[in-house]
Amino acid sequence: MSSNPPPTITRTVCKTLAVLVLTGLFMLSLRFSATVAGAVDRIAGTGMWLALYRLAGANDATEQERLIVMAVALVCCLLAIGVVEVADRLISRCSAS
Repeated sequence: MSSNPPPTITRTVCKTLAVLVLTGLFMLSLRFSATVAGAVDRIAGTGMWLALYRLAGANDATEQERLIVMAVALVCCLLAIGVVEVADRLISRCSAS
């Protein structure tokens, strides 16, 4: 079992900035990629989303749009966290060798 050194403030700030930048880039892909936008449209029209609209009380198009934007932001942020964590572990593994 290897012991990892405690994270430094610099490393934490760098990882946080990386998550923010990647989240923004992933969200921009929705704006500039017809493939990503089409996938979000297909998902937003499913029965699960319709039930979520009702559950959240999103009765009009504006409220539904807000719900979609929040979901997209959450998914993009979670994806960015995953990418940053994998990259961090790969960098740690390479620097330990």
